[in-house]
Amino acid sequence: MRTGRKAWRAAVSWLATALVATGLLAMGAAPASAVDNSPCQRPQVYRSSHWVQYCPLWRSNVPVYSSPDQGNGATVVGYLVYGGSANWFVGDRYRSKYTYGNYYNHWWAYTLADNGRWGWVPEVFFSGGGNDETDSGLYLCDYGPNFNDCPNL
Repeated sequence: MRTGRKAWRAAVSWLATALVATGLLAMGAAPASAVDNSPCQRPQVYRSSHWVQYCPLWRSNVPVYSSPDQGNGATVVGYLVYGGSANWFVGDRYRSKYTYGNYYNHWWAYTLADNGRWGWVPEVFFSGGGNDETDSGLYLCDYGPNFNDCPNL
């Protein structure tokens, strides 16, 4: 009988050790980036001669820049007055680094500012995701089911 108990205790001890080791390994294997819990909406809709997607912004009065190639030094051509999901974007590209406080990103999205001028919005103003991550729902420029047509840079 003691041999049966010893075997049972050894099995329980081995199982407990295996579960702890697996749990520790699983915790150490967590992804390094944040999950985009607010991706741009699909499918695309047609606005201002472009196929676009609505994307949520975490603030209002987001600046729209003339170029995605000059980072924080780019010229502001307009603003997106409303935050939330009121704004649409044609597509995005990986270009220069833009910083806003502790946030930074190389991804820029092409859109029409509320004053009617076309330009680029740094994705630091997009809801969800983490630093230097593209929006998980927004198609790349010159790609997607309807070929998101962004200007050549």
